[in-house]
Amino acid sequence: MVLGAGLCSAAQAETFVEYPDFYTGEDGAPEGIVFETSVSVLTPAYGSYVKGPVTVVFRAPGMRHVKAFCWGGPEDRSPWGDGRDVLLAELEMDGSETAEAEFVFPADAFPNGPTTIRIHAKDDTNRQDICELQLFNLGGFPWRQGLPKEDPPGAKGMALVFADDFDGPLSISPDGRGARYAAHKTGGGDFSGWQFSDPVADGYPFSQRDTWLRIHASKPFGGTGRSGILSSLRADGTGVCVPVPSYFECRFVAHSAPGSWPAFWTLTRGTLGMDPTDPLYEERKAAGTDELDIIEAYGGYGKGNPNSGGFYSQVTHFWGQERPAWANPKLPDGSDNPDYRPTSFRTDTLQLGERSSWSWTPHTYGLAITETDTVYYFDNIEVGRHPTGPVSLSQPAWFLINYAIGGISGWKIDMERYGNRSDMWVDFVRVYSGRIGEPTLESDGFVSAARPAQVTIASLHEGAVLRYTLDGSEPTEQSPRYTGPIAVAQPCTVTARAFPAAGTTLLPSPAAKLVVRAAPGVDGTVGISFVDVREADRLLAPADVAGYEAFAQGNWNQVDAKPGKTQDFVTSDGRASPVQLEISGDAQGARAEPWGFSGNDGRLQTGCIQPEPALTLSGIPYKSYDVLVYLTAGPNSSEGNVRIQAAPDAVGTVPEVNGYAFSHGWLGGQRAIAASLPGTKGDNANLIRFSGCSASSIVITLEKTGWWTGIAAIQIIPTGTRPSRFGVY
Repeated sequence: MVLGAGLCSAAQAETFVEYPDFYTGEDGAPEGIVFETSVSVLTPAYGSYVKGPVTVVFRAPGMRHVKAFCWGGPEDRSPWGDGRDVLLAELEMDGSETAEAEFVFPADAFPNGPTTIRIHAKDDTNRQDICELQLFNLGGFPWRQGLPKEDPPGAKGMALVFADDFDGPLSISPDGRGARYAAHKTGGGDFSGWQFSDPVADGYPFSQRDTWLRIHASKPFGGTGRSGILSSLRADGTGVCVPVPSYFECRFVAHSAPGSWPAFWTLTRGTLGMDPTDPLYEERKAAGTDELDIIEAYGGYGKGNPNSGGFYSQVTHFWGQERPAWANPKLPDGSDNPDYRPTSFRTDTLQLGERSSWSWTPHTYGLAITETDTVYYFDNIEVGRHPTGPVSLSQPAWFLINYAIGGISGWKIDMERYGNRSDMWVDFVRVYSGRIGEPTLESDGFVSAARPAQVTIASLHEGAVLRYTLDGSEPTEQSPRYTGPIAVAQPCTVTARAFPAAGTTLLPSPAAKLVVRAAPGVDGTVGISFVDVREADRLLAPADVAGYEAFAQGNWNQVDAKPGKTQDFVTSDGRASPVQLEISGDAQGARAEPWGFSGNDGRLQTGCIQPEPALTLSGIPYKSYDVLVYLTAGPNSSEGNVRIQAAPDAVGTVPEVNGYAFSHGWLGGQRAIAASLPGTKGDNANLIRFSGCSASSIVITLEKTGWWTGIAAIQIIPTGTRPSRFGVY
């Protein structure tokens, strides 16, 4: 039953900013306060898009006193004026289980975009509850949306090198291939209890509205939860990654609910994207990693929710290295360290600026990494500082934006009242640097006797002058200038630096290196992979190496998985091949699961041809060769046989043992070769090997029970052709 409701004036709102009769955070909690989930909103649905007058209907069993608040922009609706907390309603209820109350949220009087209505309820003793109703206001007026025109004070003397206002189509793929962002923590180690998900067709977990990115966390009934992360560094080491001095900032708002864990943070690059043969690889690997958490916010109120209210944390982690001497509070003799500087801070946003929490309204979180200090900012207010660590000084850093739910944090997850759905809304992210960032180097393949590799060099900085060397030495301003792709005829190390254009104050970039290699595997190998959909994140580039151990190769020939003829293949070492393929039988493409494989091998496994194709390979020029058949499957395992036979017009033979049985199941990303003969119960296997073939044309067939298993790829590997790094094959 509603006894009173209304929209207060700005002056009245000031009275309720602190609302001392309601709990606002653990540090100031009245003795004996107990939080219990009571409030449940009946309409509108959590996460709704709204405009105009919105009637909010809710229940609060056991509670007697209710206040509802929402953060609003300035009364004059100026786009960059100060915000204010607005009391939407003050209600009295009878505490019954079924009593409903309501108030009107005048959406058009509030800023456009993500909006949080906070419903505070309490009884006459010590029980309280806070429910955060997330909405997206389609009406209202623009307020502090989009990229600011001014540079942040923490980036003084630096230049903008990257900005994303999220006002256009999103560009996200699982590992960043063909896109701006990767949808997982690059280098591995996803940590959310509701797993970070690949982008999917229905817009989950990523979608875009107006000038906002929505990262949606959800858990369907009876299913597992999922949410999202954006990494600015791709799996191949390219992307947004800048050296010191640098500045990172992001503006967002997220949900405060038990288990919510929004964050904006940076990592030093380490060995990501480096070739293990790079002379700097081991040194970089041993150096460790700096993790700088610009904001880690933990949701929920009451016991067991550590950052409730307006609190969030900034933490510097020195992974895999000794802590700097100044970061230790004690000296080796146990006495106090006079040079000690803390590396973690806890910020109460209710005591800063306009005094609003990270879950009430969007705020901007920043980090400056300079040659002397690492400085954390909240809405351009400095909230923490310490000396810059040695790894941050020597390595460039990249950023991550994530909405984790539970996970390694160990905090409880309880989003049942919100329908197991919650949102993080990101307005913008931008990156500055006082030094030109490392250029990116890419090769279109490998060096071989058949063709040179083509190396391209690029920089994020418009007008930068790129210079390079081919002997591993660091380029100077007298080194050759890059004007277009470089033809590299011999294995070597290409080193590049970016120099600032005349008239700028930026410093030259650090050196970036690319080791150009000879083609791996066995010369003359023909690798054919089957694809059902030609999506960028599922295709193999010429330089992508995938496959079984010593026979792993680049220059995979990718064929549409459907009946027809294909020719004009290239070998692993880049030569033209006379081999031709004809697909017949019951043959069609299908998407498959990687079954534990990742990276290039994962892409090799995600497409296949099924259910029972016949693959005729003709024009095979080798007197002796092996054939590898790679199997893959959908969500269910399957059993069957793979057979090989000489084509009717073939010259030469195939092995006496011309077929193997398999039972495809989970092998955790490992290759397992089938050993059982057809007609028997197959071993758990995903690879068939036929050795000692000499037929000029062969036919490979797949016979199985069930629908799921298919052929992902095949290789023809000549024997006795050359010594290689694996020995003579």
